[in-house]
Amino acid sequence: MYKREQYETLSNRLKEPRRFIQVLNGPRQVGKTTLIKQVSGELRAPFHFASADEEREADAIWIAQQWETARLKMKAGGHDEMILFIDEIQKVSDWSREVKKQWDKDSWEDVNIKAVLLGSASLLIQEGLTESLAGRFEMIPMPHWSLRACLEVVL
Repeated sequence: MYKREQYETLSNRLKEPRRFIQVLNGPRQVGKTTLIKQVSGELRAPFHFASADEEREADAIWIAQQWETARLKMKAGGHDEMILFIDEIQKVSDWSREVKKQWDKDSWEDVNIKAVLLGSASLLIQEGLTESLAGRFEMIPMPHWSLRACLEVVL
Protein backbone atom coordinates (compact mmCIF):
# COMPACT_ATOMS: atom_id res chain seq x y z
CA MET A 1 0.00 0.00 0.00
CA TYR A 2 1.25 3.46 -0.90
CA LYS A 3 2.40 5.65 1.96
CA ARG A 4 2.51 9.42 1.67
CA GLU A 5 5.69 11.21 2.75
CA GLN A 6 3.95 12.39 5.95
CA TYR A 7 3.76 8.76 7.05
CA GLU A 8 7.41 8.72 8.11
CA THR A 9 7.10 12.01 9.98
CA LEU A 10 4.07 10.95 12.00
CA SER A 11 5.38 7.44 12.62
CA ASN A 12 8.69 8.80 13.90
CA ARG A 13 6.98 11.36 16.15
CA LEU A 14 4.80 8.72 17.73
CA LYS A 15 7.84 6.53 18.43
CA GLU A 16 9.57 9.42 20.21
CA PRO A 17 8.88 10.40 23.82
CA ARG A 18 5.77 12.58 24.25
CA ARG A 19 6.66 16.16 23.43
CA PHE A 20 4.16 17.84 21.10
CA ILE A 21 0.59 17.44 19.97
CA GLN A 22 0.74 16.35 16.33
CA VAL A 23 -1.63 18.23 14.02
CA LEU A 24 -2.43 16.81 10.58
CA ASN A 25 -3.97 19.65 8.63
CA GLY A 26 -5.18 19.58 5.06
CA PRO A 27 -8.22 19.61 2.78
CA ARG A 28 -10.84 16.90 2.94
CA GLN A 29 -10.09 13.65 1.11
CA VAL A 30 -6.29 13.97 1.00
CA GLY A 31 -5.61 10.90 3.14
CA LYS A 32 -5.35 12.11 6.75
CA THR A 33 -7.49 9.31 8.15
CA THR A 34 -5.84 6.74 5.90
CA LEU A 35 -2.46 7.93 7.17
CA ILE A 36 -3.35 7.40 10.82
CA LYS A 37 -4.78 3.96 10.03
CA GLN A 38 -1.50 3.01 8.37
CA VAL A 39 0.63 4.41 11.20
CA SER A 40 -1.45 2.91 14.01
CA GLY A 41 -1.52 -0.45 12.26
CA GLU A 42 2.22 -0.59 11.89
CA LEU A 43 3.11 0.75 15.33
CA ARG A 44 0.70 -1.62 17.01
CA ALA A 45 0.47 0.87 19.87
CA PRO A 46 -2.77 1.15 21.82
CA PHE A 47 -4.96 3.99 20.61
CA HIS A 48 -8.34 5.62 20.85
CA PHE A 49 -9.93 7.17 17.75
CA ALA A 50 -12.78 9.66 17.84
CA SER A 51 -14.31 11.75 15.07
CA ALA A 52 -16.18 14.99 15.63
CA ASP A 53 -17.69 14.35 12.20
CA GLU A 54 -19.94 11.76 13.82
CA GLU A 55 -21.13 14.08 16.60
CA ARG A 56 -24.07 16.40 16.15
CA GLU A 57 -22.92 19.00 18.65
CA ALA A 58 -19.41 18.15 19.76
CA ASP A 59 -18.11 20.52 22.41
CA ALA A 60 -15.41 20.78 25.08
CA ILE A 61 -17.14 18.11 27.18
CA TRP A 62 -16.94 15.71 24.23
CA ILE A 63 -13.18 16.31 23.97
CA ALA A 64 -12.78 15.74 27.72
CA GLN A 65 -14.74 12.48 27.38
CA GLN A 66 -12.49 11.27 24.56
CA TRP A 67 -9.38 12.09 26.56
CA GLU A 68 -10.77 10.31 29.63
CA THR A 69 -11.66 7.27 27.51
CA ALA A 70 -8.04 7.15 26.31
CA ARG A 71 -6.80 7.39 29.92
CA LEU A 72 -9.13 4.59 31.02
CA LYS A 73 -8.10 2.34 28.09
CA MET A 74 -4.46 2.99 28.94
CA LYS A 75 -4.94 2.12 32.60
CA ALA A 76 -7.19 -0.90 31.99
CA GLY A 77 -4.77 -2.33 29.45
CA GLY A 78 -1.74 -1.71 31.65
CA HIS A 79 -0.13 0.31 28.85
CA ASP A 80 2.74 2.75 29.28
CA GLU A 81 1.34 5.01 26.57
CA MET A 82 -1.77 5.65 24.51
CA ILE A 83 -2.31 7.49 21.26
CA LEU A 84 -5.42 9.65 21.01
CA PHE A 85 -6.59 10.51 17.49
CA ILE A 86 -9.30 13.16 17.15
CA ASP A 87 -10.56 13.66 13.61
CA GLU A 88 -12.28 16.82 12.32
CA ILE A 89 -11.25 18.72 15.46
CA GLN A 90 -12.26 22.06 13.94
CA LYS A 91 -15.93 21.02 14.18
CA VAL A 92 -15.74 21.17 17.98
CA SER A 93 -16.59 24.53 19.49
CA ASP A 94 -13.75 26.03 21.56
CA TRP A 95 -11.64 22.94 20.84
CA SER A 96 -8.21 24.47 21.41
CA ARG A 97 -8.88 25.56 24.99
CA GLU A 98 -10.05 22.08 25.99
CA VAL A 99 -7.18 20.35 24.19
CA LYS A 100 -4.75 22.63 26.05
CA LYS A 101 -6.45 21.83 29.37
CA GLN A 102 -6.27 18.06 28.81
CA TRP A 103 -2.72 18.12 27.41
CA ASP A 104 -1.46 20.21 30.33
CA LYS A 105 -3.24 17.93 32.83
CA ASP A 106 -1.48 14.89 31.36
CA SER A 107 1.84 16.74 31.35
CA TRP A 108 1.42 17.67 35.03
CA GLU A 109 0.38 14.14 36.02
CA ASP A 110 2.94 12.35 33.79
CA VAL A 111 0.26 10.59 31.75
CA ASN A 112 1.76 9.45 28.47
CA ILE A 113 -1.04 10.20 26.02
CA LYS A 114 0.21 11.26 22.61
CA ALA A 115 -2.42 13.36 20.88
CA VAL A 116 -2.90 13.57 17.12
CA LEU A 117 -5.46 16.08 15.87
CA LEU A 118 -6.80 15.95 12.32
CA GLY A 119 -8.44 18.96 10.74
CA SER A 120 -9.60 20.09 7.36
CA ALA A 121 -10.51 23.76 7.86
CA SER A 122 -7.18 25.52 7.74
CA LEU A 123 -8.26 28.88 9.11
CA LEU A 124 -10.13 27.35 12.05
CA ILE A 125 -7.18 25.10 12.85
CA GLN A 126 -4.65 27.94 12.65
CA GLU A 127 -6.77 30.19 14.84
CA GLY A 128 -7.09 27.54 17.55
CA LEU A 129 -3.42 26.65 17.47
CA THR A 130 -2.17 30.20 17.80
CA GLU A 131 -4.71 31.13 20.48
CA SER A 132 -4.20 28.40 23.05
CA LEU A 133 -1.65 25.85 21.94
CA ALA A 134 1.44 27.90 21.16
CA GLY A 135 4.54 25.83 21.90
CA ARG A 136 2.55 22.62 22.36
CA PHE A 137 2.07 21.37 18.81
CA GLU A 138 3.82 20.35 15.63
CA MET A 139 2.02 20.85 12.32
CA ILE A 140 2.21 18.14 9.67
CA PRO A 141 0.66 19.60 6.50
CA MET A 142 -1.29 17.23 4.27
CA PRO A 143 -1.64 18.94 0.88
CA HIS A 144 -3.47 17.67 -2.16
CA TRP A 145 -1.75 14.85 -3.99
CA SER A 146 1.10 15.96 -6.22
CA LEU A 147 1.49 14.67 -9.77
CA ARG A 148 4.61 12.80 -8.66
CA ALA A 149 2.72 11.03 -5.85
CA CYS A 150 -0.08 10.10 -8.23
CA LEU A 151 2.42 8.63 -10.68
CA GLU A 152 4.08 6.64 -7.89
CA VAL A 153 0.74 5.09 -6.99
CA VAL A 154 -0.09 4.24 -10.60
CA LEU A 155 3.33 2.97 -11.60
